[in-house]
Amino acid sequence: MYLKNVLSACLALWFAVSPWVFDFRHETSAMLICLVLGSLQFICSMLALGKSGKRVWQNWVCVCVGALFVAVPNVFELQLKAFFSFVVLGFLTMLLNYANLYPESESHTEQS
Repeated sequence: MYLKNVLSACLALWFAVSPWVFDFRHETSAMLICLVLGSLQFICSMLALGKSGKRVWQNWVCVCVGALFVAVPNVFELQLKAFFSFVVLGFLTMLLNYANLYPESESHTEQS
C-alpha cells in the first residue's frame, strides 16, 4: 500500500508538470486543471501513505481525480502523445488507488 501511494504521488507530479512537457501551457484552463488536480492527487496520496481500506477518503479522491484525468484530453484538444499519456496514466491512477481501497490482505484474511 505504501508503494502504491508513492506511485500515485509520482503520477500526480507528472500530471502537474505535463502542461510544460506537452507544451499546452498557453491553454490556461487546461493548465490550471492539471495543476489543481495534480496537486490534489499528490496531497491525498501523501495523506494516504500506509493506509488502506474502503474508509480511506484520500484514496477515493485519487480514484475520482484519475477519472477526471481520463476525461481532460477529451475536453481539451491535446496532441496525441498528451492524450494517450492522460488516458493511460489516469487509468493507472484509478487502478493504484482502487487497489488500496480493496487490498489483497483483507480478502485473504476473510477467507481464512
